[in-house]
Amino acid sequence: MSRTVAILANPGHSAAGELAEEAAAWVTELGHHARMLLIGEPGHRRADGGEVPLSGRELAGVDLAVSLGGDGTFLSLIPLAYAADVPILGVNLGRLGYLLPVEPADLKRVLRDALEGEVAIEERSALAIRVSGDVTFTSGGEHSVVGYGLPDAHDRWWLALNELVVEKTVPGHTVRLGSAINGEAFLTYVADGLLVATPTGSTAYNISAGGPVVSPRLRSLLLTPIAPHLGFDRSVVLDETQAIAITVLDSRPAVLVIDGREVGRLLPGATVECRTADKPVRFVAFGNLGFGTRLRTTLAAARDR
Repeated sequence: MSRTVAILANPGHSAAGELAEEAAAWVTELGHHARMLLIGEPGHRRADGGEVPLSGRELAGVDLAVSLGGDGTFLSLIPLAYAADVPILGVNLGRLGYLLPVEPADLKRVLRDALEGEVAIEERSALAIRVSGDVTFTSGGEHSVVGYGLPDAHDRWWLALNELVVEKTVPGHTVRLGSAINGEAFLTYVADGLLVATPTGSTAYNISAGGPVVSPRLRSLLLTPIAPHLGFDRSVVLDETQAIAITVLDSRPAVLVIDGREVGRLLPGATVECRTADKPVRFVAFGNLGFGTRLRTTLAAARDR
């Protein structure tokens, strides 16, 4: 049966572009269809300069999405693949590539197996994020929107595979943030910021902020303060049914960052709400490395780079 593969390459990486062309030609030779995507900055654009709407429509009719680049390229593909319910194959051409199990030399073999249905699919939970109040969106921030397939198709939601961060904007000062769990007031933090991470994102910013490492197979949320001032400095681990709200208090603004991309500036009174998304993000699994081995080797690589 003929299948369609969408290929996303980092436009700033020449090797990724070359590999994308080779992969597309090879997929076509096998009797399948290839659809090329190029997402760059600012905003998200195809190779012809047209806008790529992050609604999943770009992946309509696609059976497999392939990311060629680093973790950033892979994360750019997440909202499209989630909305279209398409599994993602991540190929590592970056420096760290914790999210990317496949090396370029293995691409053809894994692609063949995936097209023949002979690979395992791993599921990871994601965050569904909504913002209310006075927000100024930064350039390109609105392009991270996914309305389709999330809690309310008429509302503006973002998706995060790793984390959301609400952090200070004034150098040398903290920001005051109120938190609530399932609508009930929790703690007020005076800190550099607060982050909410998925289990997958527990090894990203969360671990740098002193948060725990959690198995990516769990469905949970981690609330971690960033450099709190004379207050509660421990992470809180919540289950998948619980929602978190973070409100900017007092006179200092904050910035919202989702999976490493700045979305907008939050003025006092603005609130960021998040919960576990209704369905998981699906990855193509590859290799026999267990969680402990992969984590150890990735942390060693990060330390030595």
